[in-house]
Amino acid sequence: MRTEELNIIAGLQNGNEETYILLFREYYVSLCAYSRKYVGRKDVAEEIVSEVFFKIWENRKTLRITTSVKSYLFQAVCNNSLYYLRKLKKEENIEAYFSDTDFENIGFATSPEEEKEASILLDDMTERIEEVVSQLPKQQQIAFRLKRFEGKKNKEVAEEMGISIKTVEMHLSKAMFTLRNQLKDYLPTFLLFLLLK
Repeated sequence: MRTEELNIIAGLQNGNEETYILLFREYYVSLCAYSRKYVGRKDVAEEIVSEVFFKIWENRKTLRITTSVKSYLFQAVCNNSLYYLRKLKKEENIEAYFSDTDFENIGFATSPEEEKEASILLDDMTERIEEVVSQLPKQQQIAFRLKRFEGKKNKEVAEEMGISIKTVEMHLSKAMFTLRNQLKDYLPTFLLFLLLK
């Protein structure tokens, strides 16, 4: 296994948020397209992919990857997609599921145009985060950027801003409340979780 792969796996196991976000950005669109070929629905595919990232995060300390990270992610999405369908079949809901009248949400194949559109949406997501952060009150914005974008601890943020740790916590709490409200219907669950946890 290449050194780069080993470093990514180590980053996942150590809970390095930057590693998770980079992987999320790199593979989210293609994983959703892959899952959609199984489950047929865009919204369900997005939920399945987010759940895969959640599980990797929750089980990071015991995470074992013996293949490439890409193969691991696609296999996990495949397994979860098939599990979802088996569960539907067991509950005898599969016919109703595939007769859903929301035709815009159904599709077993993803065209290059759709994948391009999804990539644009992912870029828009990043811009939306920046837009909301830039509208925060100045002190909240500084504290949030130092904490979430530069990875500083609350103590380091307090020292850099010349304020108490309690005040930093107050700024972060208010910033995250605003972000959670404004981004909850826009961001995939996993990215929102990493950004605002």
